[in-house]
Amino acid sequence: MVEPWLDPVLGPCACSQIRKTARAVSALYDGFLAKAGLTVTQYAILVNIARRKDESLSRTSLAALLGMDRTTLTRNLRPLERDKLVEPMPSDDRRTSLIRLTPAGTKRLAKAFRQWEKVQRDFQQKFGATRLNDLAKLLQSASETAAHLRASDSQDA
Repeated sequence: MVEPWLDPVLGPCACSQIRKTARAVSALYDGFLAKAGLTVTQYAILVNIARRKDESLSRTSLAALLGMDRTTLTRNLRPLERDKLVEPMPSDDRRTSLIRLTPAGTKRLAKAFRQWEKVQRDFQQKFGATRLNDLAKLLQSASETAAHLRASDSQDA
């Protein structure tokens, strides 16, 4: 009898494969961004804040943009706040916590962008621009599928 977890029809675990790939790609980007004193997660946080520089950006909105929960975002913001790269902003609504880049954050982001641009170009060149675009679409579809399945599962409960 074949063990159920070795079912060849189901193939390898989608989650494990995606996580393994994410760790490998993250390690590559982290190596380059370390030269600017950031991780790829910190870089993504700074970029998303910088893109909204003329708007107020709440921690809740930032977490949603990054696809992470607020607790994880808070943990990742701590070193950026400690290094004075981001700071809280006053808000009219006391329940809303706003955040912005500091001048030091903007400067660090510019330095990190040069590193990100190099690794992005290298990865795109080696992997292929078309394949990278196709991968982005596949990952977006996988994300939407997971969200849909989570929503339908919570309705069944």
